Amino acid sequence: MFGEQTFDIVGTPAPDRRDWPSFDDFYYPQEICKWRDIQTVRYKILEYFDQGKNRFGPSVVLKVEHENRSIVFVWAPTSLGFALQRSKEAEFIWNLGVKVADNGNGFFDFKIC
Repeated sequence: MFGEQTFDIVGTPAPDRRDWPSFDDFYYPQEICKWRDIQTVRYKILEYFDQGKNRFGPSVVLKVEHENRSIVFVWAPTSLGFALQRSKEAEFIWNLGVKVADNGNGFFDFKIC
């Protein structure tokens, strides 16, 4: 057994290094924006990524399309995550910005359609 070479039972060939990407082929993934950093306009929901739950509620990332056709990934506020889970047929979101509640706390206001 000593000095003998072992082979893969499946017979897979060794990886060809010419097919591996070069340093220039790598790129940073698209940034995920915060809800407060996006404009207060209408957005079309392209994809919904449920990231589970955090201490505040559902953690959701949305891929949305702006009215001018630009596409962004954005962390949805917890209240929007709850609203989208309850209304599966929602296709659009209107970001109405930050509002102040009667108790003085700020919250993100929105409407879905």
